[in-house]
Amino acid sequence: MRNRWILFTALLLLAAPALAADGDPRHVVMISIDGLKPESYARADELGLKVPNLRRLMREGVWAEGVVGVLPTVTYPSHTTLITGVLPNVHGIVSNHQVDPMGTGGNAWFWYADEIRVPTLVSAAAARRLRTATVSWPASVGMGATYQVPEFMRPGSSAPTDLMLLAALSTPGIFEDAGAHRGRPFPPMSEWTDRERVDLARFMIETYRPSLTLLHIFDTDEAEHSHGPGSPEAYAAIERADGYVGEIRESLKKAGIESTTLIAVVSDHGFLPITTTISPNTLLRQNGLIEVGSDGKVRSWRAYFHADGGSTALYLRDANDREALERVTRLVKEKAADPGSGIADVLDAARVRALGGSAPLVLNARQSFYFGNDVSGDWSRPSTMRGTHGYAPDRPEMHSSLILAGPFERRGSLGVVPMTRIAPSIAEFLGVQLGTPATEAIPLSAKPAARN
Repeated sequence: MRNRWILFTALLLLAAPALAADGDPRHVVMISIDGLKPESYARADELGLKVPNLRRLMREGVWAEGVVGVLPTVTYPSHTTLITGVLPNVHGIVSNHQVDPMGTGGNAWFWYADEIRVPTLVSAAAARRLRTATVSWPASVGMGATYQVPEFMRPGSSAPTDLMLLAALSTPGIFEDAGAHRGRPFPPMSEWTDRERVDLARFMIETYRPSLTLLHIFDTDEAEHSHGPGSPEAYAAIERADGYVGEIRESLKKAGIESTTLIAVVSDHGFLPITTTISPNTLLRQNGLIEVGSDGKVRSWRAYFHADGGSTALYLRDANDREALERVTRLVKEKAADPGSGIADVLDAARVRALGGSAPLVLNARQSFYFGNDVSGDWSRPSTMRGTHGYAPDRPEMHSSLILAGPFERRGSLGVVPMTRIAPSIAEFLGVQLGTPATEAIPLSAKPAARN
Protein backbone atom coordinates (compact mmCIF):
# COMPACT_ATOMS: atom_id res chain seq x y z
CA MET A 1 0.00 0.00 0.00
CA ARG A 2 2.81 2.43 0.91
CA ASN A 3 4.54 1.91 -2.45
CA ARG A 4 1.26 2.52 -4.26
CA TRP A 5 0.78 5.87 -2.58
CA ILE A 6 4.40 6.85 -3.30
CA LEU A 7 3.68 6.14 -6.98
CA PHE A 8 0.41 8.10 -6.81
CA THR A 9 2.18 11.13 -5.27
CA ALA A 10 4.86 11.04 -7.96
CA LEU A 11 2.20 10.95 -10.69
CA LEU A 12 0.43 13.93 -9.16
CA LEU A 13 3.67 15.92 -9.18
CA LEU A 14 4.40 15.03 -12.80
CA ALA A 15 0.91 15.44 -14.24
CA ALA A 16 -0.48 18.84 -15.19
CA PRO A 17 -4.11 19.80 -15.72
CA ALA A 18 -5.42 20.66 -19.16
CA LEU A 19 -5.90 24.41 -19.34
CA ALA A 20 -8.26 26.56 -21.37
CA ALA A 21 -7.08 29.72 -23.07
CA ASP A 22 -8.03 31.71 -19.95
CA GLY A 23 -5.94 29.43 -17.72
CA ASP A 24 -8.84 27.46 -16.23
CA PRO A 25 -8.45 23.66 -16.01
CA ARG A 26 -10.44 21.52 -18.40
CA HIS A 27 -11.74 17.97 -18.06
CA VAL A 28 -13.56 15.52 -20.32
CA VAL A 29 -15.68 12.53 -19.34
CA MET A 30 -16.69 10.35 -22.29
CA ILE A 31 -19.47 7.91 -21.37
CA SER A 32 -20.14 5.26 -23.98
CA ILE A 33 -23.55 3.61 -23.60
CA ASP A 34 -23.02 0.61 -25.85
CA GLY A 35 -25.88 0.19 -28.33
CA LEU A 36 -27.68 3.45 -27.46
CA LYS A 37 -29.73 4.56 -30.46
CA PRO A 38 -30.22 8.32 -30.99
CA GLU A 39 -33.99 7.90 -30.85
CA SER A 40 -33.54 7.06 -27.15
CA TYR A 41 -33.00 10.76 -26.39
CA ALA A 42 -34.30 12.49 -29.53
CA ARG A 43 -37.70 10.72 -29.33
CA ALA A 44 -37.74 9.80 -25.66
CA ASP A 45 -41.24 11.14 -24.94
CA GLU A 46 -42.71 9.42 -27.98
CA LEU A 47 -41.13 6.13 -26.92
CA GLY A 48 -42.14 6.52 -23.29
CA LEU A 49 -38.52 6.56 -22.10
CA LYS A 50 -37.62 8.34 -18.87
CA VAL A 51 -34.12 9.72 -19.50
CA PRO A 52 -34.00 13.04 -17.59
CA ASN A 53 -30.21 13.19 -17.44
CA LEU A 54 -29.74 12.73 -21.18
CA ARG A 55 -32.47 15.28 -21.89
CA ARG A 56 -30.87 17.77 -19.52
CA LEU A 57 -27.52 17.39 -21.28
CA MET A 58 -29.28 17.97 -24.61
CA ARG A 59 -30.75 21.24 -23.33
CA GLU A 60 -27.39 22.37 -21.98
CA GLY A 61 -25.33 21.50 -25.06
CA VAL A 62 -25.48 19.96 -28.51
CA TRP A 63 -26.69 16.60 -29.77
CA ALA A 64 -26.66 14.55 -32.93
CA GLU A 65 -29.75 13.22 -34.64
CA GLY A 66 -27.47 10.38 -35.68
CA VAL A 67 -23.78 9.49 -35.90
CA VAL A 68 -22.61 7.63 -39.00
CA GLY A 69 -20.24 4.97 -37.75
CA VAL A 70 -17.68 2.69 -39.36
CA LEU A 71 -17.61 -0.72 -41.04
CA PRO A 72 -18.27 -2.97 -39.24
CA THR A 73 -20.68 -1.26 -36.83
CA VAL A 74 -19.48 -3.24 -33.83
CA THR A 75 -17.96 -2.32 -30.48
CA TYR A 76 -14.18 -2.46 -30.84
CA PRO A 77 -13.68 -0.75 -34.23
CA SER A 78 -16.21 1.93 -33.26
CA HIS A 79 -14.73 2.67 -29.84
CA THR A 80 -11.27 2.95 -31.32
CA THR A 81 -12.56 5.44 -33.90
CA LEU A 82 -14.18 7.38 -31.03
CA ILE A 83 -10.73 8.00 -29.50
CA THR A 84 -8.65 8.33 -32.67
CA GLY A 85 -10.86 10.10 -35.22
CA VAL A 86 -9.89 7.72 -38.03
CA LEU A 87 -11.44 4.69 -39.74
CA PRO A 88 -10.66 1.08 -38.76
CA ASN A 89 -8.54 0.52 -41.86
CA VAL A 90 -6.29 3.28 -40.50
CA HIS A 91 -6.30 2.58 -36.76
CA GLY A 92 -6.08 -1.20 -37.14
CA ILE A 93 -8.94 -2.53 -34.95
CA VAL A 94 -11.05 -3.98 -37.75
CA SER A 95 -13.36 -6.29 -35.77
CA ASN A 96 -14.32 -7.32 -32.26
CA HIS A 97 -12.65 -10.71 -32.60
CA GLN A 98 -9.33 -11.78 -34.03
CA VAL A 99 -9.67 -13.55 -37.38
CA ASP A 100 -9.20 -17.23 -36.56
CA PRO A 101 -10.44 -19.72 -39.20
CA MET A 102 -8.69 -22.68 -37.54
CA GLY A 103 -10.27 -21.94 -34.15
CA THR A 104 -6.99 -21.97 -32.22
CA GLY A 105 -7.33 -18.60 -30.48
CA GLY A 106 -10.02 -19.32 -27.90
CA ASN A 107 -12.39 -16.71 -29.34
CA ALA A 108 -9.86 -13.94 -28.63
CA TRP A 109 -10.85 -10.30 -29.01
CA PHE A 110 -8.81 -7.25 -30.00
CA TRP A 111 -7.96 -6.63 -26.35
CA TYR A 112 -4.61 -4.88 -26.70
CA ALA A 113 -3.89 -1.19 -27.21
CA ASP A 114 -0.60 -2.10 -28.90
CA GLU A 115 -2.65 -3.15 -31.92
CA ILE A 116 -3.88 0.44 -32.40
CA ARG A 117 -1.66 1.95 -35.11
CA VAL A 118 -2.30 5.66 -34.48
CA PRO A 119 -2.32 8.05 -31.50
CA THR A 120 -5.36 8.01 -29.21
CA LEU A 121 -6.86 10.64 -26.94
CA VAL A 122 -5.12 8.84 -24.08
CA SER A 123 -1.68 8.96 -25.68
CA ALA A 124 -2.24 12.58 -26.80
CA ALA A 125 -3.15 13.54 -23.23
CA ALA A 126 -0.14 11.64 -21.88
CA ALA A 127 2.11 13.64 -24.21
CA ARG A 128 0.85 16.74 -22.39
CA ARG A 129 1.37 15.00 -19.01
CA LEU A 130 -2.36 15.02 -18.30
CA ARG A 131 -3.94 12.48 -15.95
CA THR A 132 -6.20 9.97 -17.70
CA ALA A 133 -8.56 7.20 -16.59
CA THR A 134 -10.23 4.34 -18.47
CA VAL A 135 -12.87 1.86 -17.33
CA SER A 136 -13.80 -1.12 -19.55
CA TRP A 137 -12.80 0.77 -22.69
CA PRO A 138 -12.36 -1.63 -25.64
CA ALA A 139 -8.82 -2.35 -26.87
CA SER A 140 -7.31 -0.75 -23.78
CA VAL A 141 -5.08 -3.45 -22.23
CA GLY A 142 -1.71 -1.72 -21.91
CA MET A 143 -3.07 1.62 -23.13
CA GLY A 144 -1.06 3.47 -20.50
CA ALA A 145 -3.78 5.52 -18.83
CA THR A 146 -2.76 6.93 -15.48
CA TYR A 147 -5.57 4.93 -13.84
CA GLN A 148 -7.08 2.05 -15.73
CA VAL A 149 -9.32 -0.99 -15.59
CA PRO A 150 -9.25 -2.38 -19.15
CA GLU A 151 -11.90 -4.49 -20.80
CA PHE A 152 -10.66 -8.05 -20.69
CA MET A 153 -12.16 -11.45 -20.02
CA ARG A 154 -11.66 -15.12 -20.73
CA PRO A 155 -14.51 -16.02 -23.10
CA GLY A 156 -16.76 -18.64 -21.58
CA SER A 157 -15.16 -18.45 -18.14
CA SER A 158 -16.93 -17.62 -14.88
CA ALA A 159 -13.99 -18.50 -12.62
CA PRO A 160 -13.69 -16.26 -9.51
CA THR A 161 -9.98 -15.89 -10.25
CA ASP A 162 -10.79 -13.94 -13.43
CA LEU A 163 -11.06 -10.85 -11.22
CA MET A 164 -7.45 -11.47 -10.16
CA LEU A 165 -6.44 -11.54 -13.81
CA LEU A 166 -8.23 -8.24 -14.47
CA ALA A 167 -6.61 -6.74 -11.36
CA ALA A 168 -3.18 -7.73 -12.69
CA LEU A 169 -3.91 -5.75 -15.88
CA SER A 170 -5.27 -2.74 -13.98
CA THR A 171 -3.79 0.03 -11.84
CA PRO A 172 -2.35 -1.72 -8.75
CA GLY A 173 -4.75 -1.71 -5.82
CA ILE A 174 -7.60 -0.09 -7.76
CA PHE A 175 -10.18 -2.71 -6.77
CA GLU A 176 -9.34 -2.54 -3.07
CA ASP A 177 -9.39 1.26 -3.05
CA ALA A 178 -12.53 1.60 -5.19
CA GLY A 179 -14.22 -1.14 -3.15
CA ALA A 180 -13.54 0.79 0.04
CA HIS A 181 -14.83 3.96 -1.64
CA ARG A 182 -18.14 2.35 -2.58
CA GLY A 183 -18.46 0.45 0.70
CA ARG A 184 -18.31 -3.14 -0.60
CA PRO A 185 -15.84 -5.32 -2.50
CA PHE A 186 -16.17 -6.12 -6.17
CA PRO A 187 -17.84 -9.44 -7.00
CA PRO A 188 -16.51 -12.05 -9.47
CA MET A 189 -16.49 -10.70 -13.01
CA SER A 190 -19.29 -13.07 -14.03
CA GLU A 191 -21.59 -11.08 -11.71
CA TRP A 192 -20.59 -7.62 -12.94
CA THR A 193 -23.12 -5.17 -14.33
CA ASP A 194 -22.76 -1.53 -15.29
CA ARG A 195 -23.00 -0.83 -11.54
CA GLU A 196 -19.41 -2.03 -11.04
CA ARG A 197 -18.05 -0.12 -14.02
CA VAL A 198 -19.74 3.12 -12.97
CA ASP A 199 -18.51 2.76 -9.38
CA LEU A 200 -14.94 2.44 -10.63
CA ALA A 201 -15.30 5.58 -12.76
CA ARG A 202 -16.87 7.51 -9.87
CA PHE A 203 -13.97 6.55 -7.62
CA MET A 204 -11.41 7.70 -10.19
CA ILE A 205 -13.19 11.01 -10.82
CA GLU A 206 -13.75 11.86 -7.17
CA THR A 207 -10.27 10.78 -6.05
CA TYR A 208 -7.95 11.72 -8.92
CA ARG A 209 -9.88 14.28 -11.03
CA PRO A 210 -8.41 13.10 -14.36
CA SER A 211 -8.30 15.47 -17.30
CA LEU A 212 -9.75 12.66 -19.46
CA THR A 213 -12.00 9.80 -18.31
CA LEU A 214 -13.28 7.10 -20.66
CA LEU A 215 -16.13 4.90 -19.40
CA HIS A 216 -17.77 2.07 -21.36
CA ILE A 217 -21.04 0.57 -20.05
CA PHE A 218 -22.86 -2.14 -21.97
CA ASP A 219 -25.91 -3.56 -20.19
CA THR A 220 -28.07 -1.81 -22.82
CA ASP A 221 -26.27 -3.67 -25.62
CA GLU A 222 -26.70 -7.00 -23.83
CA ALA A 223 -30.44 -6.38 -23.31
CA GLU A 224 -30.91 -5.48 -26.99
CA HIS A 225 -29.08 -8.62 -28.12
CA SER A 226 -31.05 -10.87 -25.77
CA HIS A 227 -34.51 -9.29 -26.00
CA GLY A 228 -34.38 -7.08 -29.10
CA PRO A 229 -34.24 -3.31 -29.64
CA GLY A 230 -37.36 -1.57 -28.38
CA SER A 231 -38.13 -4.36 -25.90
CA PRO A 232 -39.17 -3.56 -22.31
CA GLU A 233 -35.87 -5.03 -21.14
CA ALA A 234 -33.88 -2.79 -23.49
CA TYR A 235 -35.80 0.32 -22.42
CA ALA A 236 -35.25 -0.56 -18.75
CA ALA A 237 -31.49 -0.83 -19.41
CA ILE A 238 -31.48 2.56 -21.17
CA GLU A 239 -33.23 4.17 -18.20
CA ARG A 240 -30.68 2.63 -15.82
CA ALA A 241 -27.88 3.96 -18.02
CA ASP A 242 -29.47 7.42 -17.84
CA GLY A 243 -29.35 7.14 -14.05
CA TYR A 244 -25.65 6.28 -14.22
CA VAL A 245 -25.04 9.42 -16.30
CA GLY A 246 -26.62 11.38 -13.46
CA GLU A 247 -24.35 9.64 -10.96
CA ILE A 248 -21.24 10.56 -12.95
CA ARG A 249 -22.42 14.15 -12.91
CA GLU A 250 -22.77 13.97 -9.11
CA SER A 251 -19.19 12.73 -8.91
CA LEU A 252 -18.03 15.69 -10.99
CA LYS A 253 -19.74 17.96 -8.46
CA LYS A 254 -18.09 16.18 -5.54
CA ALA A 255 -14.72 16.50 -7.25
CA GLY A 256 -15.34 20.23 -7.80
CA ILE A 257 -14.82 20.01 -11.57
CA GLU A 258 -18.34 19.99 -13.02
CA SER A 259 -18.14 23.55 -14.35
CA THR A 260 -14.89 22.81 -16.23
CA THR A 261 -15.92 19.41 -17.61
CA LEU A 262 -17.14 18.50 -21.07
CA ILE A 263 -19.48 15.51 -20.78
CA ALA A 264 -19.64 13.46 -23.97
CA VAL A 265 -22.30 10.75 -24.09
CA VAL A 266 -21.61 8.53 -27.09
CA SER A 267 -22.45 5.09 -28.43
CA ASP A 268 -20.87 2.75 -30.92
CA HIS A 269 -23.75 1.53 -33.12
CA GLY A 270 -27.47 1.16 -33.51
CA PHE A 271 -29.51 -2.06 -33.55
CA LEU A 272 -31.89 -4.10 -35.69
CA PRO A 273 -34.17 -7.01 -34.74
CA ILE A 274 -33.15 -10.38 -36.18
CA THR A 275 -34.66 -13.81 -36.74
CA THR A 276 -32.19 -15.78 -38.90
CA THR A 277 -28.47 -16.61 -38.94
CA ILE A 278 -26.80 -17.24 -42.31
CA SER A 279 -23.40 -18.88 -42.75
CA PRO A 280 -21.52 -18.07 -45.99
CA ASN A 281 -18.61 -20.31 -44.97
CA THR A 282 -20.86 -23.29 -45.70
CA LEU A 283 -20.93 -22.13 -49.33
CA LEU A 284 -17.13 -21.91 -49.38
CA ARG A 285 -16.85 -25.40 -47.88
CA GLN A 286 -19.23 -26.83 -50.46
CA ASN A 287 -17.07 -25.32 -53.22
CA GLY A 288 -13.70 -26.57 -51.94
CA LEU A 289 -12.39 -23.27 -50.56
CA ILE A 290 -12.58 -24.56 -46.98
CA GLU A 291 -11.68 -28.10 -45.95
CA VAL A 292 -13.19 -29.48 -42.73
CA GLY A 293 -11.85 -32.39 -40.71
CA SER A 294 -13.81 -35.23 -39.13
CA ASP A 295 -14.08 -33.15 -35.94
CA GLY A 296 -16.00 -30.45 -37.81
CA LYS A 297 -13.16 -27.93 -37.53
CA VAL A 298 -11.38 -26.15 -40.37
CA ARG A 299 -8.36 -28.16 -41.52
CA SER A 300 -7.31 -25.88 -44.38
CA TRP A 301 -8.71 -22.84 -46.18
CA ARG A 302 -8.14 -20.51 -49.11
CA ALA A 303 -11.00 -18.12 -48.29
CA TYR A 304 -12.96 -17.49 -45.10
CA PHE A 305 -15.75 -15.14 -44.04
CA HIS A 306 -15.24 -13.50 -40.63
CA ALA A 307 -18.62 -12.41 -39.27
CA ASP A 308 -19.45 -9.20 -37.40
CA GLY A 309 -23.20 -9.53 -36.99
CA GLY A 310 -24.87 -7.80 -39.90
CA SER A 311 -21.78 -7.93 -42.11
CA THR A 312 -19.07 -10.47 -42.82
CA ALA A 313 -15.63 -9.77 -44.29
CA LEU A 314 -13.77 -12.05 -46.69
CA TYR A 315 -10.22 -13.08 -45.79
CA LEU A 316 -7.87 -14.86 -48.19
CA ARG A 317 -5.12 -17.10 -46.85
CA ASP A 318 -2.96 -15.68 -49.65
CA ALA A 319 -3.88 -12.02 -50.15
CA ASN A 320 -2.73 -12.31 -53.78
CA ASP A 321 -4.98 -15.30 -54.59
CA ARG A 322 -7.00 -13.60 -57.32
CA GLU A 323 -8.57 -16.85 -58.50
CA ALA A 324 -10.05 -17.51 -55.04
CA LEU A 325 -11.36 -13.94 -54.83
CA GLU A 326 -13.01 -14.21 -58.24
CA ARG A 327 -14.61 -17.55 -57.35
CA VAL A 328 -15.99 -16.24 -54.04
CA THR A 329 -17.29 -13.09 -55.72
CA ARG A 330 -19.13 -15.12 -58.32
CA LEU A 331 -20.56 -17.54 -55.75
CA VAL A 332 -21.91 -14.87 -53.39
CA LYS A 333 -23.36 -12.75 -56.19
CA GLU A 334 -25.24 -15.78 -57.47
CA LYS A 335 -26.45 -16.47 -53.93
CA ALA A 336 -27.47 -12.83 -53.37
CA ALA A 337 -29.70 -12.98 -56.44
CA ASP A 338 -32.06 -15.10 -54.33
CA PRO A 339 -33.99 -12.69 -52.02
CA GLY A 340 -34.30 -15.50 -49.48
CA SER A 341 -30.53 -15.73 -49.12
CA GLY A 342 -30.46 -12.85 -46.65
CA ILE A 343 -27.68 -11.02 -48.52
CA ALA A 344 -28.56 -7.40 -49.23
CA ASP A 345 -25.31 -6.17 -50.78
CA VAL A 346 -21.95 -7.46 -51.96
CA LEU A 347 -19.51 -4.62 -51.21
CA ASP A 348 -16.36 -4.49 -53.33
CA ALA A 349 -12.95 -3.39 -52.06
CA ALA A 350 -13.41 0.28 -52.96
CA ARG A 351 -16.76 0.51 -51.16
CA VAL A 352 -15.38 -1.39 -48.18
CA ARG A 353 -12.45 0.99 -47.81
CA ALA A 354 -14.68 4.06 -48.08
CA LEU A 355 -16.75 2.76 -45.16
CA GLY A 356 -13.69 1.96 -43.05
CA GLY A 357 -13.02 -1.72 -43.71
CA SER A 358 -9.97 -3.37 -45.21
CA ALA A 359 -11.26 -6.64 -46.71
CA PRO A 360 -11.42 -7.23 -50.48
CA LEU A 361 -15.13 -8.07 -50.19
CA VAL A 362 -17.84 -7.71 -47.53
CA LEU A 363 -21.37 -9.07 -47.45
CA ASN A 364 -24.08 -6.86 -45.94
CA ALA A 365 -27.15 -8.66 -44.60
CA ARG A 366 -30.82 -7.90 -45.20
CA GLN A 367 -32.96 -6.81 -42.26
CA SER A 368 -33.81 -9.72 -39.93
CA PHE A 369 -30.67 -11.63 -41.03
CA TYR A 370 -27.16 -11.71 -39.60
CA PHE A 371 -24.01 -13.69 -40.29
CA GLY A 372 -22.33 -16.53 -38.44
CA ASN A 373 -18.92 -18.17 -38.83
CA ASP A 374 -20.16 -21.79 -39.06
CA VAL A 375 -18.50 -23.91 -41.74
CA SER A 376 -20.78 -26.94 -41.33
CA GLY A 377 -24.52 -27.33 -41.46
CA ASP A 378 -27.08 -25.44 -43.49
CA TRP A 379 -26.90 -21.97 -45.03
CA SER A 380 -29.47 -20.61 -42.56
CA ARG A 381 -30.93 -21.42 -39.17
CA PRO A 382 -33.07 -19.62 -36.57
CA SER A 383 -31.21 -16.97 -34.58
CA THR A 384 -30.42 -17.45 -30.91
CA MET A 385 -30.49 -13.66 -30.41
CA ARG A 386 -33.26 -11.09 -30.87
CA GLY A 387 -31.18 -8.14 -32.03
CA THR A 388 -27.78 -7.27 -33.48
CA HIS A 389 -25.68 -4.71 -35.40
CA GLY A 390 -22.57 -4.78 -37.60
CA TYR A 391 -24.35 -3.80 -40.83
CA ALA A 392 -22.94 -1.14 -43.16
CA PRO A 393 -22.84 2.22 -41.33
CA ASP A 394 -24.82 4.11 -43.97
CA ARG A 395 -27.95 2.34 -42.73
CA PRO A 396 -29.89 4.80 -40.52
CA GLU A 397 -30.74 2.00 -38.09
CA MET A 398 -27.02 1.66 -37.38
CA HIS A 399 -26.56 5.32 -36.46
CA SER A 400 -25.04 5.82 -33.03
CA SER A 401 -25.42 8.62 -30.49
CA LEU A 402 -23.71 11.84 -29.41
CA ILE A 403 -24.52 14.45 -26.78
CA LEU A 404 -21.96 17.09 -25.75
CA ALA A 405 -22.48 19.43 -22.79
CA GLY A 406 -20.03 21.62 -20.92
CA PRO A 407 -18.37 25.03 -20.80
CA PHE A 408 -19.12 26.11 -24.36
CA GLU A 409 -21.80 28.28 -25.93
CA ARG A 410 -23.25 26.29 -28.83
CA ARG A 411 -26.68 24.74 -28.32
CA GLY A 412 -29.09 22.53 -30.28
CA SER A 413 -29.03 19.84 -32.94
CA LEU A 414 -25.88 18.99 -34.90
CA GLY A 415 -27.89 17.01 -37.45
CA VAL A 416 -26.17 13.82 -38.60
CA VAL A 417 -22.39 13.76 -38.08
CA PRO A 418 -19.62 11.25 -38.86
CA MET A 419 -18.08 9.40 -35.93
CA THR A 420 -14.62 10.51 -37.04
CA ARG A 421 -15.37 14.09 -35.90
CA ILE A 422 -15.80 13.20 -32.22
CA ALA A 423 -12.19 12.56 -31.18
CA PRO A 424 -10.88 15.76 -32.84
CA SER A 425 -13.57 17.71 -30.95
CA ILE A 426 -12.47 16.24 -27.62
CA ALA A 427 -8.81 16.84 -28.45
CA GLU A 428 -9.49 20.46 -29.36
CA PHE A 429 -11.35 21.07 -26.11
CA LEU A 430 -8.51 19.56 -24.06
CA GLY A 431 -5.84 21.34 -26.08
CA VAL A 432 -4.05 18.15 -27.18
CA GLN A 433 -2.90 16.99 -30.61
CA LEU A 434 -3.91 13.65 -32.11
CA GLY A 435 -1.28 14.00 -34.82
CA THR A 436 -3.24 12.02 -37.41
CA PRO A 437 -5.15 13.11 -40.52
CA ALA A 438 -8.43 13.09 -38.60
CA THR A 439 -11.45 15.02 -39.82
CA GLU A 440 -12.27 18.49 -38.53
CA ALA A 441 -13.61 19.06 -35.04
CA ILE A 442 -17.22 19.99 -34.34
CA PRO A 443 -17.18 23.77 -33.65
CA LEU A 444 -18.55 24.37 -30.18
CA SER A 445 -17.75 27.97 -29.20
CA ALA A 446 -15.29 30.77 -29.72
CA LYS A 447 -14.92 31.47 -26.00
CA PRO A 448 -15.75 29.72 -22.72
CA ALA A 449 -19.36 29.93 -21.58
CA ALA A 450 -20.19 31.91 -18.45
CA ARG A 451 -19.82 30.06 -15.17
CA ASN A 452 -22.78 29.14 -12.99
